[in-house]
Amino acid sequence: TAKLRAMRRVAARMDARGGGGMQELLDRQRRVAQASRSSAFFDEEGDAAQPSKRPRQGPSPPKVAAPAAEDEDAALRAMFPGGFGGSKHAPRPRSSPPRERAAEGPSRPAEGPSRPPAASSPEPPAHTRRPPSEAATDEDDDDDDARGGDSEDDRDERLPVSDEAKMEGHRKVVSALALEHTGSRLLTGSHDYTVRMYDFNGMKRDLKPFREITPCDGYPVHALSWSPSGDRFLVVTGGAQPKVFDRDGREVGECDKGDMYIRDMKNTKGHCSPCTGGMWHPLHHDTVLTAGADGTMRTWAVDRLGDPRGAQAAVLKPQLSKPGRFQVTSCAYSADGALIAGGVTDGTIQLFPSDGSDRRGNTGGAASASARGASGSGYRSASVGLVLPPSQQCHVDNSWSFAGRPKTLIKGAHPAGESVTSLAFAKDGHTLLSRCADGTLRVWDVRNFKNPVKTFDGLETTHEETCVSFSPNGEYFFTGCDAPRARSDLGDGALAVFDTKSLSLVRKIGTPGNCVAALWHERLNQLFLGCGDGKSGVTVGLYDATRSARGLLTCVGRKPRATSRSDFVRVDEGKTAYAPHALPMFREPMPGRKAPGDSERARRKDPVKTKMPLNTGAGARGAAGALGAGTGGTLLTQHIMRNNDMLGEKNWRQNDPREAILRHAADAEANPWRTNNAYAETQPKPIFAEPEPEEDESD
Repeated sequence: TAKLRAMRRVAARMDARGGGGMQELLDRQRRVAQASRSSAFFDEEGDAAQPSKRPRQGPSPPKVAAPAAEDEDAALRAMFPGGFGGSKHAPRPRSSPPRERAAEGPSRPAEGPSRPPAASSPEPPAHTRRPPSEAATDEDDDDDDARGGDSEDDRDERLPVSDEAKMEGHRKVVSALALEHTGSRLLTGSHDYTVRMYDFNGMKRDLKPFREITPCDGYPVHALSWSPSGDRFLVVTGGAQPKVFDRDGREVGECDKGDMYIRDMKNTKGHCSPCTGGMWHPLHHDTVLTAGADGTMRTWAVDRLGDPRGAQAAVLKPQLSKPGRFQVTSCAYSADGALIAGGVTDGTIQLFPSDGSDRRGNTGGAASASARGASGSGYRSASVGLVLPPSQQCHVDNSWSFAGRPKTLIKGAHPAGESVTSLAFAKDGHTLLSRCADGTLRVWDVRNFKNPVKTFDGLETTHEETCVSFSPNGEYFFTGCDAPRARSDLGDGALAVFDTKSLSLVRKIGTPGNCVAALWHERLNQLFLGCGDGKSGVTVGLYDATRSARGLLTCVGRKPRATSRSDFVRVDEGKTAYAPHALPMFREPMPGRKAPGDSERARRKDPVKTKMPLNTGAGARGAAGALGAGTGGTLLTQHIMRNNDMLGEKNWRQNDPREAILRHAADAEANPWRTNNAYAETQPKPIFAEPEPEEDESD
């Protein structure tokens, strides 16, 4: 065992310095074994001892036979996982000591991005492992009969749902959640346009956030995502410009906005329609992905936000099934960042390589992407080049690239016209989950997209942010469901949990209102659910006191400080002055008290506040059916009708025309000069009919 640990340390160090890894280690071991059988090779520091230059005294050791060396190589290879330390170059000749010494010397600075910490050791870090359950321990000790399957009780024990904590405060449904990779800070976004920030290390039992920000007032929050380093996070709202904030909630920058009058979206420097989703690259700390209703997905270089040339790195235009413009409603990175998936409203799911290196099936992976670099990207340049006159600026140089043909296209993945609310890749990169607004969840095999592996129905949702995700160990996947008719007063929503191997429903966990957002953190082993409806929002935290670590466990036991009568709060007299004995119209209530007329009892006694308002709606009509008569309306139509004697007492429709003419007869007789002076000589004498005598009935 000690020899194996020493060889692992040496192989890891050689691989980090750019050597041949396991293959070169085997060659060196064979050379040392042929030279001498000394154990100086396996020292505590893991460095290979150089053979002695002094002449060896005594008889030479026997030569090692070739079959024995091959058996030794096979035994050493069996100790390591497959493919570990594979030789990337041709084996070096044995008679080249200068090259061997150069490989053992100090390492040169590596070009490109640094190697992830997990790649330097063959074993996974201890903090990424979930606490072993009792069922798993029993399986290791029992016979093969016990390995056939797990009971429902064992599955329930592995789900951290024994305890619950609620974080309230949002005025509408919680639509987005994001938890830092260390598990210390939680972000919750809602349709009330705000993002609340929670710090588990400093939070008390009352579960209050330490900061609340409004990224873009008037636009709901659709997506939140932390960077891999945890120093910044991305906020995607209903606006056209996603924003990036630092760890403390201060704005770092925002993405550029495109030109809505340009038909071809690849020639704009940003989204020109509302954004629908976004995600930070799982490995690169300066790359983010966003999707928008303009039918494109765009990648951004966060370090170039605010640059005059723009921060847009690439534009991904999905291939449409028919002419028209469709929306990209969701997007996601694969676990290694090699693939980008997007859900389009034409019913398709399209996969692009994240670096555009190869569209014929070779994704390349993160290692090849970092080796090629940004300059070696296979995306086509979006530079327009020469522009015809009359423009004097005849060169338009777009600094971003674009891709218009996906690597994989899934036609008919979901019904056309329905929104794909969420996409999620498994860690192995072979399984893809797609959640749709038509109430279905489909499981896809990335290697064969002809038909879905499994389709789950009856998962109703009315929110375009309903998420789907995998558990940290990939054993389960889960999604949220809405309450009946999306109203919490009619019932509860639920979180549906499915088994990855059997593709069956394991459990449904009831939630207050609609369950929209959900995440399962790897280090904390805790579930966080974003719930609510159009009236209120709440974040539910589920954990297990024995299997969960930190997170909610560190703050639910901290009791908030109780108020005391001796507490003193300093009041700045220069800014605020209270006069309790002032006149009633100038009197203000003391801090912590209501004004005399603000109580419910006083408001009920006020005749003005409790007076029934006048009916000024569509059914309110005045005398003779005149609209708005007597209501004092200020509409333009009412103003014109009132000035033209069409409303009120002067309305000609409700007056007698004969009486309207004869009302001027007395004035004409009293002042005949108004009419008779002009016609005094020519005016004929009026002759009136004489009344006829009435005949008697007897005649």
